[in-house]
Amino acid sequence: MSKEAFENNCGTNSEPFALQNLGNIMEPEFSENCILIIDPNMKIHSRAYAVVRYSDELYFRQYIERGNNKFLVPLNTQCDEIELKSYFETIGCIIQQKQRKQKPLHYYHLNSKTKEMDFTISGKEKIKE
Repeated sequence: MSKEAFENNCGTNSEPFALQNLGNIMEPEFSENCILIIDPNMKIHSRAYAVVRYSDELYFRQYIERGNNKFLVPLNTQCDEIELKSYFETIGCIIQQKQRKQKPLHYYHLNSKTKEMDFTISGKEKIKE
């Protein structure tokens, strides 16, 4: 999706929205062409998968904090990580993915004891209560 199309369709939305993953930067967890559900209200945290605007570009990477430093890290080891040295904007966190002929994987689940949203790095099927 072009930056202009994103701005017109998703940029001001406060509801979860879907994007298609293009490329292999986030393989093996996110294959090319899988559908991502992004929640713009989910607070970013270390290890979260997120869409981030940095230096006027949009990135889908894993957000990692190392001490006071912040990075956008691809899961594909052939690609370089990006250190966030200045202002960045979180567009949203990936809460679910769907690949063809597979059940959707959810990255956040309600903890029945604490009532908080727990993050799962490799995703899992939604638990029906």
